Amino acid sequence: MKKKLLGLTKTISKDGFRYRGIQTTRLENLTDAVFGFSITLLVISSEVPTTYIELQASMYSFIGFIFCTMLLLGLWNNHSNFFLYYGLNDKTTKILNALFLFVLLFYIYPLKYLFSFIGTAIYASIKRSMGDTSEALRTAYTNLKVAELNVDQWQDLMIRFGLGLFFIYLIIIFMHVNAMKKAEELNLNAREKYITRTFINEYFILMSIAVIAILIVVIFGGKAAGYSGMTYLLTAIVVPVYNGFRRKRMKGLNFD
Repeated sequence: MKKKLLGLTKTISKDGFRYRGIQTTRLENLTDAVFGFSITLLVISSEVPTTYIELQASMYSFIGFIFCTMLLLGLWNNHSNFFLYYGLNDKTTKILNALFLFVLLFYIYPLKYLFSFIGTAIYASIKRSMGDTSEALRTAYTNLKVAELNVDQWQDLMIRFGLGLFFIYLIIIFMHVNAMKKAEELNLNAREKYITRTFINEYFILMSIAVIAILIVVIFGGKAAGYSGMTYLLTAIVVPVYNGFRRKRMKGLNFD
């Protein structure tokens, strides 16, 4: 099936990068299936509520599910764009893609555990501040107490979370480096090489943020887990600023 059947009608990006992966490959289909399975795991890994109160209490983790899904869809979009831009299907890409999927699947449970805990805590706090005294809220708080982590466990969880992101971004970097090595084979022009280097630097920034978050809990322990988590908010600031700088600089360059 061609991607244009799914809504892709252009053959070039707004930055002037020619799409080389219009035709969907089996490698992409496999990856899409794994991403779909990963999102499914976020749901089926939870026990089915046996009472209506348990059902209501389970809804408190919905915010965490949203966060998890958004992160996975963001990774899926980045992965999809890589194949759309370069259309690679060589041995190196297959190996790197297999490693990417392995890390992704291994990463699901720590991801779900962390965001379910945080999401439930946030939503329960909001409901409590609104005067909610329902049995479902009390059940949600009971579940939080049961799952409450000590300082060492918070440190371990944040390290696991950071390492997952670190290796995922590292693999994506290697995929783009491999594309750069095949620049002549792919017939990449100067503009496309510039954009590829921008991608590599962008993922290096994301990887560096994960490293900083890990170092915070390694140096200061689990008591600094909150600060470690807030470090990831830098993504919404640093990456757009960097991309804006690169786009502005690209406009001043002559690629003809």
